Amino acid sequence: MRRFCLTVVAGMLLASPAWAQSFPVTLTHAKGEITIAAEPQRVLSLGLNDQDFLYALGVAPVAVHEWWGEQPYATWPWAEEARLALSAEPAVLMAYEADLEWIAAQKPDLIVATYYELDEATYELLSQIAPVVATPEGFKDYGAPWQEQLELIALATSGSTEKADAIAAELDAQLAAIRQDYPQFAEHTASMADLREGQFTLWAREHAPTRFLESLGFSFPEALDAQADEAGWIYLSAEKADELDLLDVVVWPNGKREEVEAISTYANTRLFKEGRSVFPGEGEDALAAALWFYTPLSIGYAAEHFAPKLAAALDTAE
Repeated sequence: MRRFCLTVVAGMLLASPAWAQSFPVTLTHAKGEITIAAEPQRVLSLGLNDQDFLYALGVAPVAVHEWWGEQPYATWPWAEEARLALSAEPAVLMAYEADLEWIAAQKPDLIVATYYELDEATYELLSQIAPVVATPEGFKDYGAPWQEQLELIALATSGSTEKADAIAAELDAQLAAIRQDYPQFAEHTASMADLREGQFTLWAREHAPTRFLESLGFSFPEALDAQADEAGWIYLSAEKADELDLLDVVVWPNGKREEVEAISTYANTRLFKEGRSVFPGEGEDALAAALWFYTPLSIGYAAEHFAPKLAAALDTAE
């Protein structure tokens, strides 16, 4: 198995090259335009996955936001090496809502929230504490590609996109290597799915999990994507389980294998009969979480571990 990691990140942390910087810097995001006068020294990560981007860029946040999982310092295994390299021990906001008093107490000089839903009132209040970097312009909350998040956070923290460009180039090369190792992916369709209130729920193409599968070479059926609601969710009732057969492989990141397989209409699909569903196993919580985070640090981790599982699922149908 290939061993995937961002060697360019390690190089940044250990060698500390003189990256180009330019402050003040003005940038635009979904909430408007901000100017950052000088290189931030106390960055607070409010976005649910933003800490990964900071670690990848060699920035140690003073505080981070717990999404779920109760990981030390809200840092999952794929980002732990980068955190340790920076000697980062950030304070952790445990509640989902932005606690303005807690945030102010951390004395940030920059708040990054590129993967978080900010209403106008909260954005204005946060902006009184420090400049806020919200969702990249032109994208829905939680809908920006990782490349857009990375570039925006790099610009805000270093005044340059040079680091971001290097990280993106290396990760693109790693994903290209996966596609080369598994050329069969390009001939098949795939999706992430969950079971919610008795309905099969799929992520449309605008969502990170589907983008991840496409980055490995898979495609997503247009017939399913056309059924997405405004939030990018596709709901299939139990009676429409046969539409899952538009997919050659399905990943169920939240598990629920027994619940899914107990649905009689699912048991009648070729997907089930040919064993082409992938359920994370016992002790693979981090692997499932990596699919949700979809960051420069988690993507390689997810690709390394999931690619063999996806290939094995396809092999069962041949």
